[in-house]
Amino acid sequence: MMNNKTADFDEYYREFAKKLYALAFKMVNNQHDAMDIVQESFVKAYQNWDKFRGDAAVSTWLYKITLNLSYDFLNRRGRVSILPVTKDFEDRRIRGGEKEIMKSDMIDIIKKEVDSLTPKQKSIFIMKSYDELTYKEIAKIMNSRVGTIKASYFQIVQKIKKSVGTKIPPYPPLSKGGLRGDLEKG
Repeated sequence: MMNNKTADFDEYYREFAKKLYALAFKMVNNQHDAMDIVQESFVKAYQNWDKFRGDAAVSTWLYKITLNLSYDFLNRRGRVSILPVTKDFEDRRIRGGEKEIMKSDMIDIIKKEVDSLTPKQKSIFIMKSYDELTYKEIAKIMNSRVGTIKASYFQIVQKIKKSVGTKIPPYPPLSKGGLRGDLEKG
């Protein structure tokens, strides 16, 4: 299907490598493992370039390969682990003051909740929330129906909201209603 395999492949690599790395990293929470997954994704794509039928966009095909390799990695490794907090991150939190600490604590809580999702739920959440793919694109990647993806995403968001709501630390008020009030408004 592709005339100049190497030139086409190079173009797609430049266009999608960073996006696929971001997906893999969010799935496995490790830079080196994510880089390995992306590298393996492109090796598989290159090896199977002649088999690509064009039924879907190349990006959909590459996302699917990366997602499947991420699932395989997670299955081999076991449950997803939380990223360790680096000293640099801790220093920035402390210098940022109370608001930054509260914000980063909330981010930590949400990260833990996202990490506790099943790999399929996590991938739907990442592709919709972080990668901003459409429901249709996600459905193609996951071989599913758009309605199923919409329902799954809604349930995932509700699960995270419910769980995060029970884990809000007791900080002093930011506004009249405090942090909890601010979150309940949104």
